[in-house]
Amino acid sequence: MKEKDLKRAYNNVLAQAISTSKQYLFAGNLFGDIFVLRIKELDKGSEEPPGKLKIFPQGSGVDINYLAFHRDFLIVGAVGMIYGLPWNEQEESLATKRSWEVKIPMQVDAVEVPDVNSMWLDSATSTLFAGCGDGVIYQVSLEDGRIQREYRGHTDYVHSVVGNAKGQIFSGAEDGTVRVWSTKQQEQTALLEPHKNANLLRPDWGKWIGAVAVNEDWLLCGGGPKASIYHLRSLECTRVFDFPGRVHLCEFVDDCVLIGGEHNHVQSYTLNGVLQANIPVEHTACYSAVWQTSPIKIMSIAGFSNKLHILKDFRFLDSKIELYGNVLGEGDSQDDAEELIEDPMIVEAA
Repeated sequence: MKEKDLKRAYNNVLAQAISTSKQYLFAGNLFGDIFVLRIKELDKGSEEPPGKLKIFPQGSGVDINYLAFHRDFLIVGAVGMIYGLPWNEQEESLATKRSWEVKIPMQVDAVEVPDVNSMWLDSATSTLFAGCGDGVIYQVSLEDGRIQREYRGHTDYVHSVVGNAKGQIFSGAEDGTVRVWSTKQQEQTALLEPHKNANLLRPDWGKWIGAVAVNEDWLLCGGGPKASIYHLRSLECTRVFDFPGRVHLCEFVDDCVLIGGEHNHVQSYTLNGVLQANIPVEHTACYSAVWQTSPIKIMSIAGFSNKLHILKDFRFLDSKIELYGNVLGEGDSQDDAEELIEDPMIVEAA
């Protein structure tokens, strides 16, 4: 099997991000490739294929687990490190040289370097919170690259970390807990164990928490246990969602809840638990969704598949974009470019 065919068959996109300008979509996979596409290309009619998809390889030893965007830097969370790459919007070019790099400390009893599984960026303070495979959440200053603080309490690897403007941090981990932290206090401020709720527990799938999301009033989480909502003030479970698979993705989108994971559909619910959209996907598992409402309303869903699933109204699938196919990498020859023209990106109308 050729390398390109192998990548097509086993492409696993864990990470996506949208540029500060809201003009570019970035996607990163476990092969160490970062794909970049103009968002305005995604707004074309389904019969009109988008322009060239650019690819910026990071090296075979780089697993891209998470992406974030701050100012004019693409921030990459990989194995044992976080690094920043300058993005030149005029040239549509991602720098090959890293501007900065933060190494995740190895714990004394560790047998392997921890993955950076999830990141939450506080743009206002240029602070990054990274949930890692050693069970620790690291608070990193993007001004000087210094690790300012370590949040310790999880006993297994952290899958998801998010925060809010109130200085609260929320994390979900393999140990089955959702922990609430404050940037102003040393210890965790609250602990949830969804698997201890009989209405949420799915014994065959374990207690792990795969995804956490928050808005001003609510906390959403799921994994082995069913996806559910908790009121932030009381931390009482107020709603259980019927998403049938393991949960790796959950987000608040406008006034709705988006849930995905190991299932052939991503589902959108009202906060009252009413299913309002059942979006078919080709992913074996969905791991990432990014969206924006302006200047172009667009959502991209990614996972274990060679395709990005594009939605324009967040409820219906508009198109699917193949990643390995119509890509043009740094240093590609004209022959390569001609081959890529003959092998166009597939954009299928839903």
